Amino acid sequence: MQQPQGLIGVLNNTSAEFGDRHDAAMDLGGYDEPEAEDALTKVILDPTTDPSLAETVGESLAEIWSRKNEVNVDVLQKLSGDVLLITLGTIEARIPEWKGRLESSGLMGRVKKSGSGSEW
Repeated sequence: MQQPQGLIGVLNNTSAEFGDRHDAAMDLGGYDEPEAEDALTKVILDPTTDPSLAETVGESLAEIWSRKNEVNVDVLQKLSGDVLLITLGTIEARIPEWKGRLESSGLMGRVKKSGSGSEW
């Protein structure tokens, strides 16, 4: 497996092929180093990020947060639409007991209001 710095370089390279950036985002979900989480956070919060890439980044962040047993609610509160839905869904799949905590944060209501048709 590549070192996170190499993957971060690919993820941050907006000139790189979409597939390469997507793969880097997926692979970074396997690292617990703060720089991996920071790079993923930067990309997911960038309004110019392709929505499909942002969804993958959300899954990777959810994986990292699940292993750390700590969700970055500040980041979650800045997400919307399918990106939020997928990120929350990944968290629920990995740690179902967090659903109540996330519901009490108000994030669940934002997903339901988005018109996604999903309960989560």
